[in-house]
Amino acid sequence: MPPATPPAPNPTPPPPKPPKPSLFKELLSFKGGNGWTQIKTRATTIGAITGLFAFLVSIGLIAGYYYSQSQKKPPATSSNNVTTLTPDEINRLGQVGTSLGGNGQTLNIGADTIIRGKTDISGDLSVGGHFSANGPVTLSELNISGSTAVTGLNVGSNLNVSGTALFQKGLTVTGLATVSGNLSVSGTASITSINATSLSVRDLTITGPLLISHITTQGPPPTLTAGTAVGGGGTVSISGNDTAGTVNFNIGSSPPAGVLGTITFRAAYGTTVHVQLTPLSGAAASTPAYVTRSAAGFTVHTDSPPAAGTLSFDYLVTQ
Repeated sequence: MPPATPPAPNPTPPPPKPPKPSLFKELLSFKGGNGWTQIKTRATTIGAITGLFAFLVSIGLIAGYYYSQSQKKPPATSSNNVTTLTPDEINRLGQVGTSLGGNGQTLNIGADTIIRGKTDISGDLSVGGHFSANGPVTLSELNISGSTAVTGLNVGSNLNVSGTALFQKGLTVTGLATVSGNLSVSGTASITSINATSLSVRDLTITGPLLISHITTQGPPPTLTAGTAVGGGGTVSISGNDTAGTVNFNIGSSPPAGVLGTITFRAAYGTTVHVQLTPLSGAAASTPAYVTRSAAGFTVHTDSPPAAGTLSFDYLVTQ
C-alpha cells in the first residue's frame, strides 16, 4: 500500500485586529491641522442639522396656531343690520300701508329726503345734526338737558325751567311761567302776570302805573342812640327796620332843645336817603322835630325843649 499522506498542517491564524480607539482617544491622536479641521467640519454639520430642525418645528407651531384661529367662529354681534334700499323698495315707500324691514334693522338713506305728508313716529327720534322747522312745532313735553339759546319762544301753557334760561330776544308768556332755577333775560320780557314766592330785583324801572295792594318791609331794627334832648332819665326805643318803623322818645326831667336820638341803619344805602317822619301823639305833634340824614342813617332834632311824655314818630326811608 502506498504510504499514508500526512495531514496538512494547520494554517497560521491571522493576527487579531487592533481594537478601535474611542472618540476621545481619536481626538487625542489627531496631529497637525488635519485633525482639528475634521472636528470643526463635524461640529458645523451637527449645528446646521440642529438649526434646521428647530426652524421646522417653529414653522409648524406658527402654522398650527393660525390654522386653529382660522377655525374659530367670529363672536356674535348685536349691531343692527344695515339695509340699502333697492329702486323697487324705494317705489314701495309711496304705497299706502307698505311696511319695509322689521325690528333690529336700520334704514340708511344717503340722499336728501323730502316728506310732503304727515309723518308718524311711534318710537324715539334721534337727530344727530341741526333740527330746523320752518313752521310751528307742537310738543306735548320738551326736555332740554344741555344749553339752549332761544331767539323767540311763545308758550301757551306752563313752562318749567329747572336750570338757567337764556333768551336773546323778547319773551312773551300768556300763561303761568314757573322757574325753579335762575332766569336771565338780556332783552325785553313781557309778562302778563308774575306769581313769585320770592322776587329779588336789583334795579326796577316802571314807566306806567304801579299797583300794589300792600307793601311789607322786613329786616332787623336799626340802632337808636339817645340824645341830650330826652332829659334826665329819658329813654328811647325803636321797632322796624332800615326802611320803615316807629321810634319812641320817653322824655325825662328838664329836657333841653337839641338831639332827641340818632338812628343808624343796619346796612347803609348807596347815597343820602329821604326820611318821612310822622308824629303819632299830641306831644310829638307839638314838638317841632326835624331830621338830618345821610346814607348811613338820620338824626331827629328839636329847636325847643320837648313836651313831657312820650314822643312817638313813624319813619319811612327811601333812596
